[in-house]
Amino acid sequence: MDIVQQLEQIFHPRGVAVIGASNKPGNLGGFFLRGFLQQGFDVDRLYVVHPSENDVFGVRAFPSVNDIPGDLDLAIVFSPRDAVLDIVNDCVSRSVRGVVICTSGFAENGLDGWRLQQEITRIARLNGTRIIGPNCLGIYCPESKLVNYAGIMPKEAGTVGMFSQSGSMTVSFPIAASGMGIYFNKVVSCGNECDLTAADFLEYFWRDSGIEIVVGYIEGVADGRRLFDIARRVSGEKPILLWKGGTSDAGRQSAVTHTGALAGSTRVWDAVFKQSGMVSIESEDELLDYLQGFYYLPLPRGNRVAVVSATGGLAVTIADACTAYGLEIVRLSDRTKRRLKSLVPAVGTCVENPIDLGMMSSFNLQITLDSLETLAKDEQVDMIIKTVGGSSPEMVSKEIEALKGFSKPIIYISDPAMRVTMEAPKPVKGVAIYTSGRRAAQVASKLVQYQRFRSGD
Repeated sequence: MDIVQQLEQIFHPRGVAVIGASNKPGNLGGFFLRGFLQQGFDVDRLYVVHPSENDVFGVRAFPSVNDIPGDLDLAIVFSPRDAVLDIVNDCVSRSVRGVVICTSGFAENGLDGWRLQQEITRIARLNGTRIIGPNCLGIYCPESKLVNYAGIMPKEAGTVGMFSQSGSMTVSFPIAASGMGIYFNKVVSCGNECDLTAADFLEYFWRDSGIEIVVGYIEGVADGRRLFDIARRVSGEKPILLWKGGTSDAGRQSAVTHTGALAGSTRVWDAVFKQSGMVSIESEDELLDYLQGFYYLPLPRGNRVAVVSATGGLAVTIADACTAYGLEIVRLSDRTKRRLKSLVPAVGTCVENPIDLGMMSSFNLQITLDSLETLAKDEQVDMIIKTVGGSSPEMVSKEIEALKGFSKPIIYISDPAMRVTMEAPKPVKGVAIYTSGRRAAQVASKLVQYQRFRSGD
């Protein structure tokens, strides 16, 4: 059975056991069990393993894994570290397909923890049982109602896959992305990666037709060559947005104590990103910015940008940001400029790129739409960056909605005053929205970089 078949059984289990859950207030296993119930997981396929409880929050409890009567493909362990080895032995004897060990205190805790982790891995592999973790938050799959945190995870399934050696990020980013209308399909907290690794999950996401974008956070890898080889193949079909932690001396030391990972040198990772086509991320803001861009925008044909604003000053500063990120402020064709002159007022405007549509465009939706359509028809223009120009929330919403599915990528920059006086506009297919020219230009440059990798340039 290959890795994809194995992970299919883990992400779509016939039965799930939460080991270590109890009715005691503050019990972590009980907290996660409530998450399964809130997500709507079938209670008849959900079990608890506890030595003394008869049921936990209405879910049947059994003394051990071997006492569970139904089909069981996935076990999630919250028991103390010293009990985990025996639990894994029971899961192996029961032929459980996957064991998620949320318990910490293994390789990240020194030599004794590392040895215990190695022994657990050895035992699991004897019978084909796969391990996620230890020291992780488990898996999230809205389609099969698996959840890695109670109460707050979105129930809607989307097209983003995520693997992360940090557990908290597998909670915070799906929640944050849902505010932009972006939903995740599958998420896994890898933890220490004693068995299944980021490379395994990357390969699985590559071959999963429901996933179109992959997001990852790693601090280090045991088999960098395998990750690189898989990443290069995946990047030819799906973008990988990867945040590599542990790039500083302090970060590398922290990575060892966080997940037991060896972080590797910055120079090596710079080469890996360049040659594999993965998109490098360096902060929380970048992760969400790039995710929005790759989710909502088509890839541009090149780096030639038309900058459009209702005021000249903003247009100039956006053009500066574009130039700083390697984008070309393209010279418009004479035909395009003649058409723009016929659309915009003669006073207080400019039809040279960067383009100033004048203040009247803030009150006349048709001027904006006709101007953007004219620019889209110019073969010299690969993408458009524009400041939001509506005079009211309704005007802005109409403008963005009218551009849904636009023929070329269009990136909007929300006006600072509008962020105070009105609700932020929402992105739609073909239109992404950012709060500054720098962030917009940075995202555009990453789209160009990835397109060049895909096309072999």
